[in-house]
Amino acid sequence: MKKLLTALAVILLLFASVSADSSPYVASKLREPFHYTSCKWAKKIDPENIVYYQTREAAFADGHRPCKFCKP
Repeated sequence: MKKLLTALAVILLLFASVSADSSPYVASKLREPFHYTSCKWAKKIDPENIVYYQTREAAFADGHRPCKFCKP
């Protein structure tokens, strides 16, 4: 069971890095701000809560606001 959980965590991390390369914006399902994928706060989002956006408008439409640190 422990090996399975470890494998799933690795897969999630790989998926997150692939998605980050193709989407310029990221947000948490649980928080309001959205960020550039390079933002220090974006890197703290738990992989299971990450949502990726191709445009600012899509992030706004989903109820997010720009991060005050990276100002996307």
